[in-house]
Amino acid sequence: MSAYLSITPQRKSVATPVALYRFRLSSGYSIGKSELLNLWSAACRSREVAVTRVESASGFGEKGHTYSLWGSAQMRGPEIERRIRDSLVAALPKATIVLTHL
Repeated sequence: MSAYLSITPQRKSVATPVALYRFRLSSGYSIGKSELLNLWSAACRSREVAVTRVESASGFGEKGHTYSLWGSAQMRGPEIERRIRDSLVAALPKATIVLTHL
């Protein structure tokens, strides 16, 4: 958990960023920070967002990434969650995506 606290989100304009969601992708899949930032920004309908991507183990000895989606606390909501889920599925149609509220 401390690994997430030591990473500065990739966009400096977020006044008080809060990690809102975290997700992992099935083995063999990944998404770049720039593409993820664009998807997250579109889902929130705001440029005041950030993302982080940290290398991590899957629990089965496989390496992968854990992604966190950052924004203001007001960006929590079912519509934003639906949009980011739909965007991730469209971008990675064959991947299993496990998205968690924080």
